[in-house]
Amino acid sequence: MKHTICTALLFGIFVCTALAGGEPVKDAPSVLRLASGKEIKVLSITRTTLHGSDEPAVSLQYETTISFQDMAKLWSEVEQVWAALRPIAEQQKVHAAVVTANQPASSFLPLSKGAGWAWKQRADGSWGAPPESDHARVPK
Repeated sequence: MKHTICTALLFGIFVCTALAGGEPVKDAPSVLRLASGKEIKVLSITRTTLHGSDEPAVSLQYETTISFQDMAKLWSEVEQVWAALRPIAEQQKVHAAVVTANQPASSFLPLSKGAGWAWKQRADGSWGAPPESDHARVPK
């Protein structure tokens, strides 16, 4: 959980950058059905590079209705989104991926909030969170 919160806070700083860059992934879905049966609205799936490197990555932005105050519930949803994104990342032949959950903007505050998480593929083919020392963790 500590990793999740640290990653979310770090990534939150860079969420605006993720919205600005990247090349759309061809034939990317606009809706993903998660393992739980829930459908989520995809805002974008792009091929980008990670900040601090030229490492290619796939970045998925989606809209969530879960409060960022309930990090355990949000993390559960993000894990399901990652499971749906992983085949796309592997098809794109990248070894890094980022999932960003966005709360919709309200009519009162026209800015939305976002938090994100990164995964990197290890030498053995498995995926996991990048080490804290890896500064190439967020999209440019």
